Amino acid sequence: MRRLNHVRRGTGEPFLLVQGAAAHSLHWGERLLRVLSESFDVVAFDHRGTGGSMPVDGAFGIADLADDAAGLLDELGWTRAHVMGVSMGGLVAQELALRHPARVASLLLGCTDTGGAGAAPEVSGLLAEAVVRGDPLATVRNVFDVGVKDPASVREGAWEEYREAALVLPVSARTTTLQIGAVARHSTADRLHRIGVPTHVVHGDADRIVPVERGERLAARIYGARFTVLPAGHLFWLEHPETTAALAADVSARGPVHHC
Repeated sequence: MRRLNHVRRGTGEPFLLVQGAAAHSLHWGERLLRVLSESFDVVAFDHRGTGGSMPVDGAFGIADLADDAAGLLDELGWTRAHVMGVSMGGLVAQELALRHPARVASLLLGCTDTGGAGAAPEVSGLLAEAVVRGDPLATVRNVFDVGVKDPASVREGAWEEYREAALVLPVSARTTTLQIGAVARHSTADRLHRIGVPTHVVHGDADRIVPVERGERLAARIYGARFTVLPAGHLFWLEHPETTAALAADVSARGPVHHC
């Protein structure tokens, strides 16, 4: 088992994808990876305890996950990378930029916020309500339906991508609990003024897991950050892969941020 299992596609500037809780590299979906790989050298990895990465041996924090990501950059031989993080992965991406500022060229932060205990009960409750004992497929379907804006009109292929990711490499309840605990114990709110790279915050207008207002507050705390609301739920990148890739290309092309 690899320390941090990852997949790599395309050529171009380095681009690191950081997934959220209860997710791994397959949860990005083949369509988004294909579009991103047309412009970037893309790496999507599995957090510790997920997918093909090393198992967890106890509690960990968001800072540990950020250091994991920095270690992967070392392994890849990447001095700097554009970074996209979603949900918990957005918090990890923020911490990566704060702890290792020289390693991050730009940030695309999706369906995320600054962390803290406020979000944990909501996420735990939604996940608990989605569970159907003895029926993994029904549970995955429920989580997907919570994650998108309108299950009846979501783009063709989105459900199939999510179903495959969740069923082929399920994330254990123990790992998910440890991840949610890490989010609850962590906050970037008082340090975000230190982020000095081009940043774009993206949120779905119907996000039931991280309300859109939290994304707006996050963007307001980062100097020069742009904020975009998409007609989507929490899983906006699965609902709108081409738009997501276009936003990634836009933020990666922006020049340096100069604080006033």
